Amino acid sequence: MTLYVIPRRRAWLSDEQLAASAGCVPAVNATMEGEVRWIRSYVVREEDGAYTGYCVYEAASEDALRRHAEALKLPADAIQPVHATLVARPDPAPVVAV
Repeated sequence: MTLYVIPRRRAWLSDEQLAASAGCVPAVNATMEGEVRWIRSYVVREEDGAYTGYCVYEAASEDALRRHAEALKLPADAIQPVHATLVARPDPAPVVAV
């Protein structure tokens, strides 16, 4: 499987939309087990209050990631394979707002 990053610009307009989307992820991931493995997402709040996500996945193909995004009704602005991983420090404790 290849490691990918997917930016999801303005994917959610409220905390409620973000929470609803997160609630659907386990079921969709279960149906795509073996094709897509969600690693993590970083969600940032834009100046207008919308949320953009930067999602990291391992996947068998870009097509599998497109199907995953469609099942979650999320944009996949770009599906980019990771060229290199540079680690300066271990990951900090997650910030959970959902």
